Amino acid sequence: MARIDIKQHLLNNAVYYLLILLAAWGLKHHYSRAGVEELAWVLAPTAGLVELIGGIQFAYESHTGFISRECRIIIAPACAGVNFLIIAFCMAAFAGLHAIARHRAKLVWLCLGFLSAYLLTILANTIRILISIYSHQMDLQMGWLTAARVHRLEGIVIYFFFLSLFYMIINKITYRFHDWAGAEQKTLEPHGSIEADNRKPARTGLIPLGWYILITLGVPLANGSLQRQAARFAEHSAMVLAAAAAVLLIMLLVRTILQQVQIRRRHF
Repeated sequence: MARIDIKQHLLNNAVYYLLILLAAWGLKHHYSRAGVEELAWVLAPTAGLVELIGGIQFAYESHTGFISRECRIIIAPACAGVNFLIIAFCMAAFAGLHAIARHRAKLVWLCLGFLSAYLLTILANTIRILISIYSHQMDLQMGWLTAARVHRLEGIVIYFFFLSLFYMIINKITYRFHDWAGAEQKTLEPHGSIEADNRKPARTGLIPLGWYILITLGVPLANGSLQRQAARFAEHSAMVLAAAAAVLLIMLLVRTILQQVQIRRRHF
């Protein structure tokens, strides 16, 4: 098969890019105006999973959220994780468009991408809430590291960790699409084509990092957060970059160790 022209590829997928952007904008717009009732599709399953795993009972209160007076916690709209859902969906959707050729398969991929991003959001929310409950009980705040900053760091680390794992899974799935189409791509050039770029292993995690920064920092920056609250935005940006970098380094270290263990096992 002849080398695929990148410009032609972008034109072929323009409709899908528009669908993805409209879905992301719609979610963001909905979240910015939604209350507890409008976000029940995220908050209710999150509260249910927290109850199931942590054995913590929640009572629903209209216009407030899911409340556990014993643990002194409220699962409110701020806990919905819709921004994370947008990041995960966009990352999955764009990754699939580069690997799938048929239009019907692309539409299926977008639907499955949203569903998987939604389920991942529920899981990540649940883990974040459980950890925040236990860290609050342990009273980890110290000096500059207030309870609010601890809570924010926990959210960054947990969300970015799950986003990175999600990308690893997506990366393997898109490789499968290339393998299935391998017979048609025997003559694929090793450089300059989209498929060749996709076959490179994601060793650094820069793609999930890029998506995470784009939504968590780029969108607020575009909305004027830097002008309105410069100090707060700078602090938040520093925390996002530092925590995400730490997660990346740890994951790369673990991956390197596992690879070395596999190599040694093969030799023995």
